[in-house]
Amino acid sequence: MPNSFISSMEITMLQSLSEAKTFAVRRVIELTGEEIEETEKAIIETGLENEFLDKISEEISDEEIEKANLGTPEAVEGYLFHKLPNYMTLLEETTAEFL
Repeated sequence: MPNSFISSMEITMLQSLSEAKTFAVRRVIELTGEEIEETEKAIIETGLENEFLDKISEEISDEEIEKANLGTPEAVEGYLFHKLPNYMTLLEETTAEFL
């Protein structure tokens, strides 16, 4: 069940994994009331990314992504956005569940 601290309107405004990572870091800072270190930020971002990749792996395989031969994280994200009709929903769900 999503955290009640998270505004559903903010979650539905997420357009990319990088936005979701920034959102998650911001929420942790708001919850703790303290700044976080770079290692903590990396842990949050990596955790969210791993959760999201686990969720989309049910719909698209790593092999399929590798076959697309995409060079940058941005290109991979663009590919996934167009390949998965429910990309935004999965991103929103993952972010809410992670937080």
